[in-house]
Amino acid sequence: MGRAAVIRTFAAILFLIPAMAFGQTLPALYDVNGVAVSDTLNVRTGPSTQFDVIEKLAPDAEDLEVVDLDKTGEWGLINVKETSGWVSLKFMKRQAGQVEEGLPRAFACYGTEPFWSFTVAPDLSATFDEPSDAGTRQTRIDALVVVPSANRTDRHALFGDGGEQIFTTMVGHNQCFDGMSDRTYGLSIDLLVSNQDGVNVYSGCCSVEQ
Repeated sequence: MGRAAVIRTFAAILFLIPAMAFGQTLPALYDVNGVAVSDTLNVRTGPSTQFDVIEKLAPDAEDLEVVDLDKTGEWGLINVKETSGWVSLKFMKRQAGQVEEGLPRAFACYGTEPFWSFTVAPDLSATFDEPSDAGTRQTRIDALVVVPSANRTDRHALFGDGGEQIFTTMVGHNQCFDGMSDRTYGLSIDLLVSNQDGVNVYSGCCSVEQ
């Protein structure tokens, strides 16, 4: 079976999988909500008002990615600058239009040494940027196929044909760290890129995109 046929086969499988097979709600984008215009929302080192304040958010701050919750579900972990901190979800509102279960509609993944990126758009097209002798090489994938794990609701496989390269991607809902900052991510990725010279494996973290 040729690679194009394999991609079509995975696409057919996708439409046979019920929506309830997907089952995670984070990471997701939130906006600050309910804070007075003259006030700010504190970002703290831990999920309680007893912890130190490390940043203050404007009352109209938007597109804040909540990557995890504390045990009470009342505090969310977000990234500010090059670190992560906790905010009270009492003053945060989840943005409308995001999936309630499964993978976000759009997300961007990154890795270091070498630096690379893999960006997935809402229409399931994707771009892969990798270092090359001539600078950065970009490959476009017109349509990814997403297949959830048969026994884990927090794992998904993505398959795509980039012409000279075939992409097999595993994305997981779990805390991930980039190794270069104190930021925390809610998605991890292992990306296998196959071409006539062999297979390269890239590992990294992902953030939700609009």
